[in-house]
Amino acid sequence: IRDRVSTQSTGSKFQTRLWDSFKKMRFKTFGDLDAPDWILKEISILSKVSAIKIRLVCAQISTYLEGGNLDYAKLVKDLNILDDISDLKASIAALTYIIKCAAKYDVHHDTLSRELQQLGLPKEHSESLSRVYTKERDQLRDQFQKETLKLEKLESLDWRLDFIVSSSDLKDLNSPSVQFNLKIQTQNGDESKVRSNCFEVSAEKFRVLLYELKKARDLITSLGEDNE
Repeated sequence: IRDRVSTQSTGSKFQTRLWDSFKKMRFKTFGDLDAPDWILKEISILSKVSAIKIRLVCAQISTYLEGGNLDYAKLVKDLNILDDISDLKASIAALTYIIKCAAKYDVHHDTLSRELQQLGLPKEHSESLSRVYTKERDQLRDQFQKETLKLEKLESLDWRLDFIVSSSDLKDLNSPSVQFNLKIQTQNGDESKVRSNCFEVSAEKFRVLLYELKKARDLITSLGEDNE
């Protein structure tokens, strides 16, 4: 019994050291960071699925990431070896995350395959995933580029200084105010729209706004000079 306990303890310590070594490694697939803990856990589950099934599932996931539909029933059929529904969902999430990260960081397919093997995924499985990624990488990156957060563009700015002499709503009369009309261009995919945003501020608030904008401009200018 003592020998059995000792063997189990030694194996547990080895797994712990192995786990810690994975966590200290840096992978280009994950942006030169260590692999997330949950990905490490899912690698062992994905190893139970055949390499052919991995390829089919990755192809469906790539289609979905490119804007297509995800056939969840077919995914369940391809991963029918996983009896636990939570394992099935986690496996799909893991493969989706790996493909997205690889495309995001424009990882070479050989690097992707090698790093997945370092994480414990069998060579045949890693190469199956890598082949799908190689075929779909350009389309994935194009789609991600379209979905990238883009700031709205200021098309034009009109302003007018008003001086209120009478009003039924305001108690303080004879006070100046500034009227703004901002035309903002928004981008939704390939479609571009321009909307107007009108608002009014008091003279005091306008002075504060102008002061803060000048500070922001000076800060941006100084950062640009530092980079040069």
